[in-house]
Amino acid sequence: MKMKALTFIALIVGVLAICGPVFAHHGGAAYDMSKPLVLKDAVVTQFSWINPHPLIKVDAKDDKGNVEHWVAETTNPAMLNRVGWSRETLKPGDQVILWVNPNKVGAKITFLQKVVFTDGKELSTAKAF
Repeated sequence: MKMKALTFIALIVGVLAICGPVFAHHGGAAYDMSKPLVLKDAVVTQFSWINPHPLIKVDAKDDKGNVEHWVAETTNPAMLNRVGWSRETLKPGDQVILWVNPNKVGAKITFLQKVVFTDGKELSTAKAF
């Protein structure tokens, strides 16, 4: 009987150890959602339509004109597809404006809210939720 109880406790501890990181991943804790940032005149260098989160890599100039390399994470491809996105939405060389939420620790990794194309077309990720 004692062995069954120990096995059960070990199983519960194992499940809880796995669940913690899974729930933590889906939070916005890494991003400062109260301080939107606009990356103007950004040039797409790569668009990866991948699970669990498509990534947009861009080069954008800072206030001094220096090129900075940024990564914008989005929501999952299925949700983006529902609001008009596809794997062909962005191509290297596209000039865009990105509305993002910056990383809390200052890394050049952000969470994308919307992209604005040179023709004025906008695609949002917020509507995907």
